[in-house]
Amino acid sequence: MNFSFLKKFFIVFFLSYILIFSTKVLFYFYLEGSFSNYSLKEVFYALLWGYRFDMAMAGIVAFLSSFFDWHKKAFAIVSSLLLVSILWVQIGDIFYFYDSSRHVGYEVSDVFVDMYSLILTALNQHTLLTVLLIVFTPLIFIFTFRKLMNFEVVALDRFYIPKKILIILIALFFARGMTFAIPLNPWQSNEIGENKLATLALNASYNILYVSLNKHKKIKKQKITTMNEVELKKYIKKLYSDSNLTISKPSLEKANIVFFFLESWSGVNLKSYGYSKVTTPFFDNLLQKSIRPKAMLASGHRTTEGLYASLVSQQNPLGKTIAKSNLENFDYTSIIHILKKKYIKDTAFFQGTNKKASGTGAFVQILGFDDSYGTNDVIKRIYEENSWGVHDPDLYNFALEKMTKMKTPFIVGINGSTTHDDKIPKAIEALNLSEDKAYNKQLNALHFSDMALKEFILEVEKKYPNTLFVLVADHCGRVEGTAFENYLIPFALYHKDLESKYYDTYLSQRDIAPTLYDLLIGDYKKDKMPFSGKSLFSDDNFFADFYHNGNLGFVSGHKILNYNIYTKKSKCYHINKNTFKEIPRACTKEDEENLKSLLSFTQYSQELLFDGKTALFKKNLE
Repeated sequence: MNFSFLKKFFIVFFLSYILIFSTKVLFYFYLEGSFSNYSLKEVFYALLWGYRFDMAMAGIVAFLSSFFDWHKKAFAIVSSLLLVSILWVQIGDIFYFYDSSRHVGYEVSDVFVDMYSLILTALNQHTLLTVLLIVFTPLIFIFTFRKLMNFEVVALDRFYIPKKILIILIALFFARGMTFAIPLNPWQSNEIGENKLATLALNASYNILYVSLNKHKKIKKQKITTMNEVELKKYIKKLYSDSNLTISKPSLEKANIVFFFLESWSGVNLKSYGYSKVTTPFFDNLLQKSIRPKAMLASGHRTTEGLYASLVSQQNPLGKTIAKSNLENFDYTSIIHILKKKYIKDTAFFQGTNKKASGTGAFVQILGFDDSYGTNDVIKRIYEENSWGVHDPDLYNFALEKMTKMKTPFIVGINGSTTHDDKIPKAIEALNLSEDKAYNKQLNALHFSDMALKEFILEVEKKYPNTLFVLVADHCGRVEGTAFENYLIPFALYHKDLESKYYDTYLSQRDIAPTLYDLLIGDYKKDKMPFSGKSLFSDDNFFADFYHNGNLGFVSGHKILNYNIYTKKSKCYHINKNTFKEIPRACTKEDEENLKSLLSFTQYSQELLFDGKTALFKKNLE
């Protein structure tokens, strides 16, 4: 038997491996700021540590190519196209990670919906890398094609089937993780012990392929703790031990409500939360007139994740969204539903992007909004579009027009598009907010968004004086920092008749719904609302949680506890009160107790979520 067929397989295998590893190195250098706390030795170790994922993907590419090894030209073309596809996926993931601080995962199903916007974003925000991608695509194709055209075809003789079986076995050996951790699952990258390094170890191509092959499977809950039910409830109740506090709150009479889910407004970019320059002068001024905490922690990295946590007051599936999943069809008690039953007469949600993107348009209707509008509905425009849709002033003008036709009291939800990109209209002069050109563009988009916010709020306040403005970021965007900084977001409650008040504590997006219930309706605890968050008006001892690439985060007081669910290791930090930076500290017995509460809360929340019983959150703790 001629074994030259193996040579063809391994040539494609090694070309794929070299390409994947090279793009991982590029990933590091392009996003170097995200790994500034690690030495080059640690980075190189992480890149090599992920060889199982790299070889798994290389094995899959070589296996697919082998189907055409009986025809010289077809084999060369298919192999070359597969390698080019790997290049595009790997580079595309760099762009996505730059924006979201995580690899492309379940979001891959939205690629075709957002394709136009993604291409424009790549050209505008990552021009050099996009140009290099375009240049190297034909070069890699031509090089691979010529290389593989030198090999003879595999004869379709009596040995062809045995040869193919051997190829399948070799490919399976690599694709399944060789002799380690079979089957190979992307989460196993966290076994390296550092979630940031885990992102270097895992290549995007394997992650996307794994997710794509499993996208029709149900989202599965993760087992977080082995505590029994008695222990579990004991530590959860400890988190809610302040439930007998006397309610003390202002009162609003049937106010209109405008929710701003400020797209990608990251706390690290605002003067009020530690940035050195004033990027959002209107918001900073409004914050001083508002009811506000020290800061808020986002509950995810997607708009739908922020919407769910803010309106339903429950934890998202870890690292995922309910939208467009098997969990979407359960019944959820949203603050929108509740307010509609009490006094609200009309509701509408406006987003500056395509309302089909990530299923947001349909998801907000599940959460209680009657009408949902997207960029295609906005006909009258002052400014040109950015890569994702209409700029905030055009969206706000459209919303104002629709609001005049809505019955009062109403609820309006708004998620803009300006800060989804880093492009401001040509007619707007850019400011010098950072010496870093790319970062300066991002901050100017934020500044322009703030200007639009000012004009809209002043106009609404003039037409509808009895309006409560709820300002919160849906999630962070493009943050090269710690896990904590990747979830630090602004939050304010503003009504011209409400006295401003500052709370020296960190809140979770889950705290918004109970706070609004107390302010607008009554006592959320007395009325037994199924919220997992707390109210600023009737609670104390707040805690915020987040999940970031295998890490569970817990923020209480001015302390952070990070727990890796795979390595079972904890790290503890102080939060600097002025700069909002993490300062490492030794973990204490108090942290050990907080960890038990965090694990219990997460396990309990996930069980209720996956069983469709989030409405029983408080009842089951009685």
